[in-house]
Amino acid sequence: MASREISRSDGNRALARDIVLALIVGFLTGALAIPVVINLGLGSTIKVPLLLIPVIVAVLFAIALLAASLVANRAPSLFEFSKFAVVGVLNSGVDFGILNFLMLLTGVSSGAGFLAFKSVSVTLGVINSYLWNKYWTFKTSNSADARREFMAFMVVTLIAVGVNVAGADVIVNVIGAPTGFSTKLWANIGAISGAGLTLFTNFFGYKFFVFRKPSAVALES
Repeated sequence: MASREISRSDGNRALARDIVLALIVGFLTGALAIPVVINLGLGSTIKVPLLLIPVIVAVLFAIALLAASLVANRAPSLFEFSKFAVVGVLNSGVDFGILNFLMLLTGVSSGAGFLAFKSVSVTLGVINSYLWNKYWTFKTSNSADARREFMAFMVVTLIAVGVNVAGADVIVNVIGAPTGFSTKLWANIGAISGAGLTLFTNFFGYKFFVFRKPSAVALES
């Protein structure tokens, strides 16, 4: 009985920690959305002050993770996937936020400048993804084989990044914005390309190839 209460207490503390981290991830995501809103001229269509966006997104992320925790006993992987999805949204926030900030700062939204901005924003998103997924989503901070883990992460991620950047380049620089279409909006449409596909590709790649638990490695050997 005592051990069950201790286990429940530990579970509650872990959930509280996850909720706090979800609030942090949501706040950062909302903050990174502000340059996107400003660059695309969407400020007038949003009914709340821009400075409230980080708070609203933080609350939504925390609620979503709490809801996922309620069904975690029936579908344990769902809670883990929910954390991965939350981090994925933050990764997109880093990508789109930095990309739009650079476009807003320079006025460049196509050509070689766009490709350079996209490469920078994706790289920062990759670094963000590694840190959050390693230490929070899959919790492998004590990995004994950190070098293998990092190399595996880079292999999976670079494939996704290559597809992402190449797809964006084709849409923005090869196809180009339709006549009368905002180049800034078209640049963001190009940046979105492949996002849904890479979400699931990265999740299964990270879970089973990159951030494998020691037990999974032992079973394979």
